[in-house]
Amino acid sequence: MLNSIQSFFQQHIMAVQDSTTEGNEKALHLATATLLFEMAQMDDVIDTREREAIQSLLADKFSLDSNMAEELLELAADKARQAISMQEFTRLLNENFSQKEKQQMVKMLWEVALSDGVIDKYEDLFVRQMADLLYVSHSHLVRAKHQAMGD
Repeated sequence: MLNSIQSFFQQHIMAVQDSTTEGNEKALHLATATLLFEMAQMDDVIDTREREAIQSLLADKFSLDSNMAEELLELAADKARQAISMQEFTRLLNENFSQKEKQQMVKMLWEVALSDGVIDKYEDLFVRQMADLLYVSHSHLVRAKHQAMGD
């Protein structure tokens, strides 16, 4: 498993060091996946439903097959454990995502929080903090939550 993660990292993420469009795209994939992983671990339990939700969201957003989404999630888990704060990831998203994409990111965070059927107080706080760091308004935060809930 570690070899496949390293292989994925070398093939898809190391391009981040290049200033190419593809390298930047891979960095955005990793930043998005890392925030979603961090969301899943906010309540100290990463449920199978949360992992499946993240993989599905990543596959849909970035047109990845299930294996690539799983490898990206594993890489994000490793990156999240090493990260001191989420600001490096939100900065990258702020620099590259449109306002609509940032609102979609907040919705994705809500979807991960809701995937196990319960929004923990720490999950709620995390989404709100990420929305602030992504400059997503409170009204869009609430709208994204309702959309994620299917209202």
